[in-house]
Amino acid sequence: MINTVRLNLRPFRDDDLHQVSEILGDPNVMAFSDDGALDHTASRDWLKRAIQATTSYGLRLMLAVCLKPDERLIGYVSLTSGTKRVSECEAELGFRLANDCWGHRIATEAAQAMVVHATGLSGTKLIVAIVDPNNRRSVRVLQKIGMTYERDVMFGGYDYPDHKFSLAPAAAAH
Repeated sequence: MINTVRLNLRPFRDDDLHQVSEILGDPNVMAFSDDGALDHTASRDWLKRAIQATTSYGLRLMLAVCLKPDERLIGYVSLTSGTKRVSECEAELGFRLANDCWGHRIATEAAQAMVVHATGLSGTKLIVAIVDPNNRRSVRVLQKIGMTYERDVMFGGYDYPDHKFSLAPAAAAH
């Protein structure tokens, strides 16, 4: 578990399904997702993968973002490696929050905590984030935590490139 001033970042549990389904089923929250809003079945499958993430091969850390003091689950923050999206020594940062939590610096707090956590992970030389350039809120979060634009990344099936941001873990510790 990772704790911040306002948040507890913890592993997902089976009893998180209702909150996960509400968050990932919101079209506004999922506007920049390849899959769009998830139905209950897809949310259940997502939750199963999130629970398994911390025990799978490579770095796959998917944590529930919970507000203190009531522990309301409001989203997730993740670090992943070993995917086609990032190089061998990179860890990709991801996050998603419930719509009613936008604009309160919660995403920034969660992302910063995860980046600081990554400084202690061996083999991670660069933290990256890949974001749709139209997702201005997420771009701003990345900038606030010290990530800088690196280059455009074009994935198959896309009409335009995403932006890749990066930060060396050592820089995040300061």
